[in-house]
Amino acid sequence: MTRVKICGITSPEDAVECASSGADAIGMLVDVEISPRRITVEEARQIVSALPPFVASVIVMTPSTPDNVIEAVKKVQPAAVQLHGDEPADMLWQIRRQLPGVKLIKTIHVGEGDEIEKARRYESAADAILLDTSSPLGGGAGIVHDWTISRKIIDTVRLPVILAGGLSPKNVRDAVKATHPYAVDACSGVEAKKREKDLRLVQEFIRQAKVIT
Repeated sequence: MTRVKICGITSPEDAVECASSGADAIGMLVDVEISPRRITVEEARQIVSALPPFVASVIVMTPSTPDNVIEAVKKVQPAAVQLHGDEPADMLWQIRRQLPGVKLIKTIHVGEGDEIEKARRYESAADAILLDTSSPLGGGAGIVHDWTISRKIIDTVRLPVILAGGLSPKNVRDAVKATHPYAVDACSGVEAKKREKDLRLVQEFIRQAKVIT
């Protein structure tokens, strides 16, 4: 069954509601200046503390240095870190050596070209790949990319692949059928307005994503 991550969470209340609705993971954009959903390290720590057992917490970052990630993880204590910028594989290795118990997810921006080659560079450094749509905002723009490219990456890369990019309750079932990802990730597609999740949309997204096909 496809797993579900709800990203761009900005409050403990939204996090708990999404978890109660069946989300497998909760994503928080920590100090991502370009995003309207950015939160501070302290806010992320409060969200993680509010989550029930067995719901994974993921902090999304575009760090300048490995130390940025290491410091945030020590304060927040997430299960995983999603590196959402142009971080080289060597940076992931530096982070892994300091944080051996934390899973590392590397975002590949689909639409920039050479996506398969880029994804394969991280096969030994990352624990999973996330495919998001290339955009000026770096993600969270509600734009769908070419799922045929995503399917090729999923079939080629020897890592779990999380599909993101413009997913909503209306298209997530088709996305799962077309690509067969390890998990799907929604942000703007389950919002009533920016920074606030719509619980009805979250529940419907999760229901559609987890339909066994």
